[in-house]
Amino acid sequence: MKRTLAVVLGSLLLAPLGANAAEESGQLFGNPVMKASPLTEAELAERKANFEAMLERNDWVMIGDQVLPREAVHGLTNAPEPSAAPTEWDLPPHRSTIFLNFNGASLTSGNNAALNKSPCVDAPIDYPGFSGTEQQALALINVFETKMEPYGVRLAYEKRPPAHLPYAMVMMGGTPGLLGMSPGVLGVSCSADCGDGYWRDLTFAFTDNLNGNNTETLGNIALHEAAHAFGLAHIAGPEHMMYPFANPGNKEWADNCVTYDDSTGGINCNYTHEQFCGDGAEQQNTAAELFAYFGANSVDAEPPVVNIVSPEDGLELTPGSSVQVAVEVSDNHEGYGWKLVMPNQDVELVAYDFETTWDLNKLPEGEYVIRVEAIDHERNESFDEVTVYVGTEAPATTGDDSDTSGDTSGDTSGDSGATTGDTAGDDDDDDDDDDDDASAGGDSLGETGTDSAGMCVDGECDEGCGCASHEGDGWPTGGWMIALLGLAALPRRRR
Repeated sequence: MKRTLAVVLGSLLLAPLGANAAEESGQLFGNPVMKASPLTEAELAERKANFEAMLERNDWVMIGDQVLPREAVHGLTNAPEPSAAPTEWDLPPHRSTIFLNFNGASLTSGNNAALNKSPCVDAPIDYPGFSGTEQQALALINVFETKMEPYGVRLAYEKRPPAHLPYAMVMMGGTPGLLGMSPGVLGVSCSADCGDGYWRDLTFAFTDNLNGNNTETLGNIALHEAAHAFGLAHIAGPEHMMYPFANPGNKEWADNCVTYDDSTGGINCNYTHEQFCGDGAEQQNTAAELFAYFGANSVDAEPPVVNIVSPEDGLELTPGSSVQVAVEVSDNHEGYGWKLVMPNQDVELVAYDFETTWDLNKLPEGEYVIRVEAIDHERNESFDEVTVYVGTEAPATTGDDSDTSGDTSGDTSGDSGATTGDTAGDDDDDDDDDDDDASAGGDSLGETGTDSAGMCVDGECDEGCGCASHEGDGWPTGGWMIALLGLAALPRRRR
């Protein structure tokens, strides 16, 4: 008989987190906490019906604490593995950041943590933050710090990372009914990103469902859901972090091949797990996969390298001309991100799809400073910039022609490489999305469109502007990667 996922036994269900604890201060980590009005029975029923309709519409299934395409679940279908699946892991590790969002956010449908988008959200929703105390929140954070310390993963919780840094997010609050799910679910991942090929997943830990004093269990649930977004599956053994049922006590990553536990209805990414445990093994080596995905923890004091290949600095154009910006970005660790900024035109385009070219079309007269900024997970930053003159002459000298790049790495000593590096060196970044409302999109987060002067930037332009759009809607590269989450296309992974 199959069990319902995350049905918590005994005293854990005696008392949920008390909302009054957060209401007294109204803040956590110096930021306001979003509240949600209680839903009526009719509203809960409506959300449940909408959620189930969304699953049917997309041919998705909810297996325990995961929402997945039916065809991606081993055991539910006999779909073959991707024809290009490698026999062993051949991708380099990448650094990562997990943002624990205790303050809530306005969520919409999609699949990008930086834009507050989740495939589990069918309609816009103001999702509440953590209703416990700051001390309780710190205890949950401690679980992440302790369990992720061996790996190249950083944590953030006081301040949202800047949008151009690829990061995952865990919503640390609320109840499953807000999304239309049954009361017994304590957390959910709407992404089984095999091999962590996509770096902007959003998951949920429904902390209002449990006694706030059970912080170790709450932390385990939240980390369990984040790990599903890495592509990890359920395994047997209540001592393991990926055991499918919540129970009190210390949990560990299994450092040997452990048999799957499909009690909740199927296993995701089985062909990936086989690369670490053998073909047809029906097992998962959790620690080995984490090291393969993220590498070992170490200090990273080296900023990314940015080089604008074109246009050349000081280029002169006639009004109405077009120009393509091409850039090369690299770093000593995979996982870094970048964005195009044109401060004079109030343009900021985040390279969510790892774009390295942008088309600037029909440029009006003016002086255009074009800057590309890059950042890694230690918050080391660098940039390169050029200036283009449209309908006006460049000055006799444009400054030091030897190198226009800059290193803005700032404080790289931070946490000396520990996973407790919460936004180290980030306090001086004016581009951070501090308000937890990044889902508003808009120009500040790099949506394509036009600036106030009517310049066309890489797509979605004013009528008659004649812009060319970028190739921004691809799935992760590597033909072996299962295309998950049909609601929103995943940007391609860098190789």
